[in-house]
Amino acid sequence: MTRTWHRLMTRTSLQRRVSVMGLSFLVVVLVLTLVLAWSLIASAVQSQPRPVESEFEGGFRTRVSAFQDDLVAAQTAHQLYITSDTASFPGRTADREAALEKYDRDRAALVSDLSRKDPPDAVLTTLGTKVPRQLAVVLDQAAQWRQVIDTQAGFKQRADQAGLSGSIVNAPAAAAFSSLYGDLEALRTTLDDRRSTAVREFRGERNQFRYVQFLVAAIALLLVPLALYLVRRWVIHPLGSLSEQLVKVGEGDLQTPIALPGPPELAAVAASAEMMRKRILDELADAVSAREALKQGQPLVAEVRDQLSAHELPVVVGWSSAAALRPAEGLLAGDWYDVLPLPDGRFAVVVADVSGHGARAGIVAIQLKRLLEAALHLSPEPDLALAMAARVFSDEAERFASCVVVVVDPDSGTVRYANAGHPAPLVLRRDDSVAGGVRVVTELEPTGPLLSWLHLDVPGSWHTETASMAPGSLLVVFTDGLTEARPTGSTEELGIEGVLAALGELPELTPQALVDEALDVARRYSGGRARDDVTLVALSRGSVLTSAGVPAMRDGTHEPHA
Repeated sequence: MTRTWHRLMTRTSLQRRVSVMGLSFLVVVLVLTLVLAWSLIASAVQSQPRPVESEFEGGFRTRVSAFQDDLVAAQTAHQLYITSDTASFPGRTADREAALEKYDRDRAALVSDLSRKDPPDAVLTTLGTKVPRQLAVVLDQAAQWRQVIDTQAGFKQRADQAGLSGSIVNAPAAAAFSSLYGDLEALRTTLDDRRSTAVREFRGERNQFRYVQFLVAAIALLLVPLALYLVRRWVIHPLGSLSEQLVKVGEGDLQTPIALPGPPELAAVAASAEMMRKRILDELADAVSAREALKQGQPLVAEVRDQLSAHELPVVVGWSSAAALRPAEGLLAGDWYDVLPLPDGRFAVVVADVSGHGARAGIVAIQLKRLLEAALHLSPEPDLALAMAARVFSDEAERFASCVVVVVDPDSGTVRYANAGHPAPLVLRRDDSVAGGVRVVTELEPTGPLLSWLHLDVPGSWHTETASMAPGSLLVVFTDGLTEARPTGSTEELGIEGVLAALGELPELTPQALVDEALDVARRYSGGRARDDVTLVALSRGSVLTSAGVPAMRDGTHEPHA
């Protein structure tokens, strides 16, 4: 999953990344703005002492407390009134009446509270159902207590000592008072419990608000380093890597490819820099070749080079092609290649490598090329063409050549070939299931010895073999200068494995991409200076496969050759 995510992020454009990051920041800022606005409103509300109970509930609790206190005062005044003598009777009477007057006002207020039905002041709406039930019991008990003390007061006023004594037996007034006082205490306890609950809820909300404020501050603090990290990862780090690679190129390291996994915009800059690096290498190689050509100092060189130049690659419906030749010394190579259309509709791919370098090797190469062309037009059989071409070496006892002739039927994909000691051409296919991503389908192994004077009169020295190319496969013909590339002072050669490993990194295995990458990996591996001529011809039938397994069709066009 990590590799999939990395691949997805690598292909995501920098503009899209920045847009996503900006949109995410906008959403976060909006959320934070709403949270902060809410916190400001809450702070404004909290700037004043917040009640933990409703206005009615607070007043009701006060009235209950006052009623309880006045009940005690009235009970005390009543007891003093009942037990007063003649001398103190007027004063006790006045005290009792004043205490009962306050008691009656408090009771009337509670009766009014119980009878309210209009929200939000209605008791049932504000205090639930338990408090009203308790209040009704209290008021009923209050009426009973008042009735008992009023009866006793009547006996006292009429000086009915017998009736007063009878009303005091078993202390009915005290019992009624105790019951009423207990009910009031229970009502106050219920109200206190409600207030305690409100206080806990208020503290919980306040703590929750503080947690929200802490969370907002934490998110705000995390957003800044996150933004800096993303900018560093997506922009600063890739640009720093690209800068380091360009500095190395500026310091003379032209063999290390410039690559930058990252946003497509920066990857495009790296690709342009890599194109520039390759162009510099090509220009440098051309300059070195031109200087060595001047050293060769023969006007014949240009003519030999022109004679060895390949024909234009044929345009064959359903096929694509590319080719290149890079001489090791000067402008004249001992290698040469050609792709020849044949009279019967087939075409022949010929690649040869004459031993030695310079003008003499070039002249031998011209003779070999002309004989092969003539032989293939007379009888397009690879083994017969090689047998005829070998006569070039009748007067060249010190020279030899490797050569391969491949005759391709574009309709069926059938390949007939003869190989005179040449590195085996390869039929390749893209296959991500194998190591490296490129599979060798067929190797066109040698079918006879090198072309030399040793085998001029030996019948059947070379024979023809047959292979086939399925749609989507590529034929690659090359000289040993490709696989024998090696660094200065080392005997370790690049080999076909090194070439295939480099080809496996290509997103699309086309003939032109194959030729460019193979030449580039050989140049890098040898330190920028080829020690032997390198020739490459690549043909593709039908379609080629990308690394993602997507076919890329070629509608009968061919790639330009170098």
